[in-house]
Amino acid sequence: MTGLIAASLMGGIIHSFPRVSVTQQFKHPAFSITIVQGDILERTGNIVIGFTDTYDTDMTDGAVIHPTSVQGQFQATIYANNRTQLDHDLEQALSTIPHKDQESSSAKPRGKLTRYEIGTVAVLRRRGSIFYATAYGRMENSLRVSCSVDALWKSLTSTWESVRTHGSLEPVYIPVIGSELARVGSLGREALIKMIALSFVSSSRDAIVSRELNIVIHPKDREQINMIEIRRFLQTL
Repeated sequence: MTGLIAASLMGGIIHSFPRVSVTQQFKHPAFSITIVQGDILERTGNIVIGFTDTYDTDMTDGAVIHPTSVQGQFQATIYANNRTQLDHDLEQALSTIPHKDQESSSAKPRGKLTRYEIGTVAVLRRRGSIFYATAYGRMENSLRVSCSVDALWKSLTSTWESVRTHGSLEPVYIPVIGSELARVGSLGREALIKMIALSFVSSSRDAIVSRELNIVIHPKDREQINMIEIRRFLQTL
């Protein structure tokens, strides 16, 4: 009997532990947020990709844009490393958006020189999906990327506004922005996931953004995230 009770308790714990994904439904307006493990570039629909304020794309030796970053994988997978085409599409998407500043080639010897406001979103349509190239980090002239909590919040808010305009309420997919080279202060992946979810809920309360937000966690990062804690947080929103 004791063994049966123990087995039942263990089964209940295992059943309640969200190993791969967590979903929370919301009302007024009706939408859902899902935290899921996977490859964001295998999704189709509205996909958010983090860029810097200079919209640099040079992956020659990884000094400007690292090939393993989400942007680097986006360039390799979606654009087949055709940097010329990507730069053309970015130029077209940004053509009506005023730039913020212009660096000199002496101050920034590598990469692009035109700076846009943090929160700028370049909308790219490719392979049946809409990609929101969101400028969330500042590309320093030293090629180090920096991003503050305020900058990330501003970028997320701008992204949801763009998705609301172009996304037709279709599902949205976003990686854990700010978790790699552009570390946002001392925020870990769990805190960043909570921030992304909170910003989406906040924007949705103003006006519906999408019926479904998916925050996609890379499989290598899964063990660093307490899905039970994430689920509890979502339930409080």
